[in-house]
Amino acid sequence: MIRLKIKRDTGLSINNSVEGESIENKIERLIENNEPISDSAPIIYTERKDGVLPQYDIRTDRFELAIDAMDKVSRSHVAKRVEMYKKDDSLEQSSDNTSDTTGTSKE
Repeated sequence: MIRLKIKRDTGLSINNSVEGESIENKIERLIENNEPISDSAPIIYTERKDGVLPQYDIRTDRFELAIDAMDKVSRSHVAKRVEMYKKDDSLEQSSDNTSDTTGTSKE
């Protein structure tokens, strides 16, 4: 006989939301405590003589920027790998020099 699984659906729903601070309360707190306003977006203003920087230009091909960034990351990974191999080789050489050679005897 085949047993069928009985799906039990509950009407229980869990609300994990948290109510944040209202803007009025936040402004009041900032004014009372003389706190600086730190919740702002970074200013992307550039000097006119510099022109439009590629990271802020909407017409820039971002794929080229991503390729450059990934090249830097891959170079750092390769450098770490080479450093690790050099460390392993130096450990092996030092252990070879200190190994015991009592197995050979002169007669």
